[in-house]
Amino acid sequence: MRFRPRPALVLALVIWLASTLFYFGVFIPALRPGLAAKNLMRGYRFGNDFYPIWVAGGELLNRRDPYAPKLTPRIETGLYGRVLDRRIPSDAQINYRAFAYPIFTIFLFAPLMIIPFHAVQVLLAILLPCSVVLTVLLWIRVLGADLTPQGRAVAAVLALAAYPVLEGVFAGQPGLISSAIIAGAIAALVHERYALAGILLPWAAIKPQLILPLGLWLIVWALSDWNRRKKFVFGLVATGILLLLVSTWIVPQWIEGWMRALREYRQISPPSLAQFVLGRWAGWIVSAVLAGLSVVVAWRARLEPAISSAFMLATVFLIATTVLTLPSSIAVYDQILLLPAVLWLHTHRSLILRGSIVFRLLTLIALAAVAWEWIWSLGLLPLHWIVPSVIRTSGALLLPFRTESSAPFAITALLCFVVFRQIRSESIKAALTP
Repeated sequence: MRFRPRPALVLALVIWLASTLFYFGVFIPALRPGLAAKNLMRGYRFGNDFYPIWVAGGELLNRRDPYAPKLTPRIETGLYGRVLDRRIPSDAQINYRAFAYPIFTIFLFAPLMIIPFHAVQVLLAILLPCSVVLTVLLWIRVLGADLTPQGRAVAAVLALAAYPVLEGVFAGQPGLISSAIIAGAIAALVHERYALAGILLPWAAIKPQLILPLGLWLIVWALSDWNRRKKFVFGLVATGILLLLVSTWIVPQWIEGWMRALREYRQISPPSLAQFVLGRWAGWIVSAVLAGLSVVVAWRARLEPAISSAFMLATVFLIATTVLTLPSSIAVYDQILLLPAVLWLHTHRSLILRGSIVFRLLTLIALAAVAWEWIWSLGLLPLHWIVPSVIRTSGALLLPFRTESSAPFAITALLCFVVFRQIRSESIKAALTP
């Protein structure tokens, strides 16, 4: 049978091509003059987030401390062509570039530590997009999304076209791998392979801030049905202890070095997305409300099996709220964690059709926020070829990225509406039950 791609798949491919060409062919090159003016253009740019891991891995292979302060000048030289001068304001604003990951991150990427970084860049350009596709396919299967093979292809292509993913691929961000591991762990739980899920999840802790709420929730869930789910806890604890023991055996003082790197990184790291957008106090209030709502949702779903809709809603909601409350606001690549929320909302789109006008309006806002970047990419890319001078202005260059902060709020707000509706519905049922 001859394969005939549907219009949706063709459109998704066009969006992916336009977004990729705009990001890598227009936006990134437009940053070069500014970096060159600051003498910061002589180092590695593609894979810059992974470079500190690679340097630290080389040190570990040579039995040296990967957290040693003397590595920072070497990392900065590799990334910028020179050591940063802390007396220069433009240099001081550059993100702290020391190795700030748990040491077992090096274990996960060990094969990449023994090859030149130019080869690592090539492998990352293949590995990271593949991990995103795997994440999409795993979540589609876990959530039971009613998608045809071409529908799955559309979802994967659109995920690759999202600017948080493009940013993560360009940076060589290990968070894309962490998100795939999380999806794999949840898939293992759904298929009742509890030990496998427990073994997988600690490896996602290469980005600890991404799995802390999820990990706590899954532990509570497992303890709520101990006889059935205890293998998850055993796998989690055994793997976690093994990673700690091996890490400490190789570098006895690694926790101290990691904590020092985190403290220095947090001095210049912007706050979470909630505080960055809403302000410190409003951000704290929203974070507290989301945390409280997460506890309620998780507690109500603790006895449900992993395949149930209640478990999935609790898991998806916890992951989505993590994006708003824990990672730094500049870590836009961590927004890949919103992927399960988007797929969950698509799977339960009947809720939107039956929802109130406010719920439908919020859905339109979320769709507009997500589609905004693609619409402007499709428009600005040909404009760049016709009138290049127009695109050189920072305002035009940043147009596709204007909704990167609003999309997480809109998507999380939709989930909040769903959660409130379910709590209200169950409360009414309980009140009417004799």
